[in-house]
Amino acid sequence: MNILIRFFKYLWFDKGISLAAAWSFNQLAYAIVYPFVPIYLHKVRGMDYSLVSIIFPLLGIANIVAPVPCGWLTDRFGHQVMMLAGQFIRGIIFFGLAVCVYLEAPFWLFAVALMLNTAIGVAFQVGSDAYLTDITQPEQRPGYYSKIRIGYNVGWALGPMMGAFFADTPFWAFFIVTGLLCMAGTFQTWFCCCRNTVSVSGRSETTQFSGESSGLMKEIFGNRRFVFLMLGNLFLMLLVSQLYSTLSVFSTSSVGISSKAMGSIYSMNGTMVLALQIPLIALLKKVRMPIFMQLIAGTLLYVAGYFQLGFAGGALAIAIAVAVVTIGEIIVQPAFYTLVSNETRKGNTGRMMSISSLTRGIGYSAGPWIGAQLYLRSNGIVLWSVLSSFAVCAAAMFLISALFRSSNPETSA
Repeated sequence: MNILIRFFKYLWFDKGISLAAAWSFNQLAYAIVYPFVPIYLHKVRGMDYSLVSIIFPLLGIANIVAPVPCGWLTDRFGHQVMMLAGQFIRGIIFFGLAVCVYLEAPFWLFAVALMLNTAIGVAFQVGSDAYLTDITQPEQRPGYYSKIRIGYNVGWALGPMMGAFFADTPFWAFFIVTGLLCMAGTFQTWFCCCRNTVSVSGRSETTQFSGESSGLMKEIFGNRRFVFLMLGNLFLMLLVSQLYSTLSVFSTSSVGISSKAMGSIYSMNGTMVLALQIPLIALLKKVRMPIFMQLIAGTLLYVAGYFQLGFAGGALAIAIAVAVVTIGEIIVQPAFYTLVSNETRKGNTGRMMSISSLTRGIGYSAGPWIGAQLYLRSNGIVLWSVLSSFAVCAAAMFLISALFRSSNPETSA
């Protein structure tokens, strides 16, 4: 009982844990159902897989289109509104998808609903990034982002397990469960994140908002540090997106390891994030490693891990490579988001953070296609040498970014 009381106290007073819990709800709702949607449409409904596979690029388009308007709305109406609306409306769409399944709706209706669902999910993410920026000081952000990453990975790990648990139920029940999770997440976010929130960064939800796009574009493209950070993120996401696409096909088809072994390697990736995320970031803070050095060092670990895959001859070698990549991931993600948030100002946090979501969406959409083309036309060494070169380009962009002084006087010292 004491453990539960402590947990709820942390959930109430520690905004990092509160936000991590919100991300868990958000990601859990996604992870329960999305892996099973193609199976339902293809095997249960009998739709041709060439048609079903169109869903994935459509979701990629939604991820690319949504961030910028979500950023504008975040600055216009406030990050708390976007966090709540993002989860609540997503829940309504999930309930609508349950009706679609029950009525055996046509493919196009599923496609439109899933695209809207993905776009609304971006609203929560952009609002969350802006919220975290506004309630923290720059030196606090790596630790807060680490907690969020743990919440994200908990949701991603539990989702497929819960999906498998509901496998024997009617498929419409999947969407009912995910809709209820979104509603629970909405309440948790309102209760733990949106009530008694105190800004420790000196920012406020009520800061002056200017909707003029020309001024913002000048602020974005006139900030060379920010521009090179975004270019680096784009290159890096082209590589990061290979982990669950090209790597699985390469490992099982070219190297010849079993699907079970591949599943164990992915489980290792998630377990490492959960176990090492907070301790490793705390260690880097203790040794006072500059945040830009963390970003570049972590990116170079991506290079080492992915390049090693070209010479992998078995499951152990792939596991070692993924372990190296995972450590790079643990270091890079909090450092990158900290540096991006440090470039924001009052009134433009949502729109600036949305550019990060945009480059991530482009990278995740284009990366698997690039990896597939390389896989079909080259051997393993060429494949992973070319792909790992994206991280080399990212490291170069991050290094160039570090050479420019921050445009934000609060963080330029």
